[in-house]
Amino acid sequence: MIFAFLYPFSRAVTAAVVFFTSIFSGAGLAAALGNAPPSLQPPEWPVWVHEHWVWENEGTQESITEMVEDYRALGIPVGVIQIDRPWATECNTFIPDPERYPDLAEYVSKWHGMDIRVLIWATSVVNENASNFQEAFDKGYFLNNGKTVKWWAGKGAFIDYDNPEAVAWWHGQMDKILDMGVDGWKVDGADIHMLKLVLPWNKKGPVSWTKYKKQSYGDFFYYTREKLGKDRVISARPANDMLDIGLPLQFTGRDINFAGWVGDQDHSWEGLRAALDSLFLASLHNHVSSGSDIGGFRSGKTGAYDPPKDVFIRWAQLGAFCPIMENGGGGEHRPWMLDGSGETAAIYKKFTLLHHALIPYIYSQAAYSYERRLPMMRPAAGKYQYLLGDDILVAPMVEEGNERKITFPTGEWIYMFDETKTYTQGVKTLTFPLDEFPVFIRKGAIIPMEADGITTIHIYPVNGTKQFGLYEENKPGAMLSYTLDGNGLVFKSTPTDRQLKLCVHSDGDVKTIDIGDATAGVEIAV
Repeated sequence: MIFAFLYPFSRAVTAAVVFFTSIFSGAGLAAALGNAPPSLQPPEWPVWVHEHWVWENEGTQESITEMVEDYRALGIPVGVIQIDRPWATECNTFIPDPERYPDLAEYVSKWHGMDIRVLIWATSVVNENASNFQEAFDKGYFLNNGKTVKWWAGKGAFIDYDNPEAVAWWHGQMDKILDMGVDGWKVDGADIHMLKLVLPWNKKGPVSWTKYKKQSYGDFFYYTREKLGKDRVISARPANDMLDIGLPLQFTGRDINFAGWVGDQDHSWEGLRAALDSLFLASLHNHVSSGSDIGGFRSGKTGAYDPPKDVFIRWAQLGAFCPIMENGGGGEHRPWMLDGSGETAAIYKKFTLLHHALIPYIYSQAAYSYERRLPMMRPAAGKYQYLLGDDILVAPMVEEGNERKITFPTGEWIYMFDETKTYTQGVKTLTFPLDEFPVFIRKGAIIPMEADGITTIHIYPVNGTKQFGLYEENKPGAMLSYTLDGNGLVFKSTPTDRQLKLCVHSDGDVKTIDIGDATAGVEIAV
């Protein structure tokens, strides 16, 4: 593989940038690029993208509904489902398969009634055996006069986005699904196959991949929002080694891909590390929110149809500490089906609930990161380590066993699963049982978490003043802060509609104060 050296090299470069800027700034990449105060203005994406996503590689309207109900019966929340290929009569006819999804519109309404968002798989390629191909071909709506190329889902031609009539026709095709009120698209990476045209062109002249991918992903994003509103999204590759040759490729821009997914990996430790490589490549391009297929998409070199239990659990834990937590792919991905003891499902539930509890932190830090042109996942010094936002250090388990060598940055770091354990700068080898994960909170942090309608503000105080911007969807957020000095600890919040609780963590002890209504703001001496 000619370019195989680039993948780890790219990750090393990212880590080196963060490492050296942290040395000079004392507070990581965020400080090096500027720490303007949080604007507290509503982000460009909805909160729901940070909820738990599930999908099937080859599903039906009944099987997906049953899967969601099974998750919820175990107390595992589901916020988003993806309807993946094959769901249509052929790729991009936008006509539901009468055997798999005969009542798709009805089921979209049903899923919405369950408070679940729905994304539909699509690309900008129309296969030559699709029912809508001939019309588009006859009217000149494709690149290169309709020349077809082979791609992984058939043989087809590419929509010409420079042709206004072609775009209007294409929107009419999309409307068959958008009129059902879906919440967005999983836009797969077929666009790179347009390079097989050798010299892609239309009536205006040559068409580069750089131009075409911007047109394709942008059209799915902007047209859907124009028709249905700002709470619609696309999920697409930010950057990854789609060609499996070690060459990192960027697919989408950070301003339209707020729910990135880093492509297909194997059911293996190698696949998990490849997912992290792609997540870190997305960070190189300052993508704010991305995730990966928990457990991997394909059997790959191992030949295993299902992901191994330990790989799946460690990948699920990684997913819980990504901005996007999504689970689906080839083989078995339902956690209760991966062992007979119930251990996998129990651990999966624990970390999915933790991810959901962290959504106020994730949404707020993603918003603040986006304002500063930063990724939410910031590769750090150490093997496959990153900061999730400003104050959570994650060191994913990336190989078999329970030992992990961790490089701790400056400051003091509190182990999330046992706050009596703290660590300072240096390299340490630690052990983590299967139901725990290497996650550490920076001492001094403010971490908002939510459960049962109550937002608990966790404070890990150090001397001085600390602020945290708590962002909200469709309305201005609130500024949380504390000051610790010789007179004690004072917590403040600007007005918020949230019901608040305060937890102060100090030397392993926790003091809890029920605040309740905070619509007039809060100032409390603790």
